[in-house]
Amino acid sequence: MDKAVLIDIVEPNCSKKETELRLEELNSLVKTYGGITVENLVQKRAQPAYKTYVGSGKLEELLDSFESFDGLDVVVINNILKPRQIYNLEEFCINYQIKKRKEDRERFEEEGSSKTSVSRWENPKKIKVWDRVDLILKIFDKHASTVEAKLQIELASIKHMGPRIFGMGLELSRQAGGIGTVGVGETNTQIMKRHLQKRQKLIEKKIQTYSDVQKRHRDSRRNKNFKTIALVGYTNAGKSTLKRSLTKKQNTYVADELFATLDSTVGELFLPQSRTKMIVADTIGFIQDLPPDLIDAFKSTLAEIIEADIIFHVIDTSDENILLKIQVVEEIMAQLDVSLDKDKYYIFNKMDKLEDKSEREELIQNLKEQFAEYNPVFISATDKSSLHQLIADMDAKVAVT
Repeated sequence: MDKAVLIDIVEPNCSKKETELRLEELNSLVKTYGGITVENLVQKRAQPAYKTYVGSGKLEELLDSFESFDGLDVVVINNILKPRQIYNLEEFCINYQIKKRKEDRERFEEEGSSKTSVSRWENPKKIKVWDRVDLILKIFDKHASTVEAKLQIELASIKHMGPRIFGMGLELSRQAGGIGTVGVGETNTQIMKRHLQKRQKLIEKKIQTYSDVQKRHRDSRRNKNFKTIALVGYTNAGKSTLKRSLTKKQNTYVADELFATLDSTVGELFLPQSRTKMIVADTIGFIQDLPPDLIDAFKSTLAEIIEADIIFHVIDTSDENILLKIQVVEEIMAQLDVSLDKDKYYIFNKMDKLEDKSEREELIQNLKEQFAEYNPVFISATDKSSLHQLIADMDAKVAVT
């Protein structure tokens, strides 16, 4: 299990609440991956350091807090870094240990210590450095269960990390030679770039095949006059639980963790009054600062949202950052060019977590007034309270279309 130091670089005017939220979410990502956070560090800077992103003085201050690196495996930066910055940070960690080892040896000599005295930095440890996207991709890879999801993750990895996915860092800049090179003086970087471009085209072709199959399924449902509901929302808002409750599809994977669902899955919702069926499609959850490369790589999966007749924006009502997360989801849907003409319902979920009755009623009233245009519904997907009202609304909608 990886032990991680988390570092975030924020604007000087970033509020304390927003800073805490960013670190809390990064901690959740590390936990979802299976790691343990051993230290947090926030640095306020108008501009990140050019070479190492994190200021070298701040980074050394952090490393000074460790007696050794036995309890540290990875440094996670809550931003998107360039490959050279990742390389420089890893080199900084190694050079720091070498410097400390030299200082210890010189101190031993000055004190006349025994020749058997060993510096705690005697064996420098390779510390991995990940940026935010590296961490998210590793979580995706952990949760991927289908060929399509794995291809989408590989595509996003190629776009984001390039040569780093092979663990070769800047070693690729050295001259290549011998059998297999094209032209004199061609570098490993050029060879790898060509290889990655070829691999990317192959993956995109395979993903397009899956996309075409999904489109045929959607066309078939449309020809049968089946309306589709797409569940969207911030990750861990309860979309998969809602889908299972609506469709009674018990094999739907549900977990209290980020990005538990990566694939687009569908089930049937039976409407008792009209005696018809609707299709309910669950999709990948969203998150703040979701990188464009990830959105682009998962376009075929997210097509269910774009093509849906109705959008259920599922919201964790118990989340104290509820308004910010609603805004994040809406911004990502805008990036996906989801039509503004679609029927949209705000499904305020996890009402069972609000124990104080008066506070719950006040919150419901406020949300009803603030989001009246989005047909707000208040439910608990876990204990299924108020789901009958949601189903009745869909039944009435089918009856008039």
